[in-house]
Amino acid sequence: MTNHQQPRIKIHVAAPDVSRASQTIFGLDTDVIIKAMMGDEDATTYLADYANITLKARKNIKPVLKQAATIYSGTKDINQAVLYLLKSAAKNGGQIVQMKGQALTLNKQWMNFLEQQKQKVANDITEVDVKHAQQMNLLTAQHQVNLRLGNIAYRDKLTKMGNQVQQKLVGMQSQADREYEAARLAAIQRDGSQADLGAIPQRTLPNSIGGVNDRFNLSGITGTIGGFFRGVGNFFSRLIRSL
Repeated sequence: MTNHQQPRIKIHVAAPDVSRASQTIFGLDTDVIIKAMMGDEDATTYLADYANITLKARKNIKPVLKQAATIYSGTKDINQAVLYLLKSAAKNGGQIVQMKGQALTLNKQWMNFLEQQKQKVANDITEVDVKHAQQMNLLTAQHQVNLRLGNIAYRDKLTKMGNQVQQKLVGMQSQADREYEAARLAAIQRDGSQADLGAIPQRTLPNSIGGVNDRFNLSGITGTIGGFFRGVGNFFSRLIRSL
């Protein structure tokens, strides 16, 4: 009996470089494809699995690319928003701290001025002769008027400064509230019931800059000034009658 070789289909088309490129780029070997054509189960299984994976990937390409693009652009926008908030907080916070420091400095200067005036009045009274007691009483009264008027003007100025800062704080809080509500709405529009609203930062600013308004509440100041001048007038009347 004559022995014959196993039959084999001859492939006359060959491109070794392209075949190597196919193996490198796509993971497909020409021999595997030919074996699958011949009904080889291992080669057929490999090609079928590869084709199924590729088909599934093709179906998911558009939503996956869209989600990835959303993540990229969303991450950029969120970081830009956080950077904006940090810049705003640094700028406005620094200005508030600076104003508070200026108010403290102003208060210290005023207290030093009062102490100097009190010492000056005490020294003047000590140096005055008894024969000029009435005249010195007039001088002392004038000092008291100046001190009281200066104190009232200072408190009014400091209160106005506090009100201006308070208005800025209210405006900043309103802006922060609007940004928070917009972030919540955007999250709900994007994720619906799955939106993680608790992860959205909510900025709460202080209600005042250290109690300036509470310390210098000048409501009804007109009545206070009127009462003061009536007291000063009574004092001068009694002084004149005693001369």
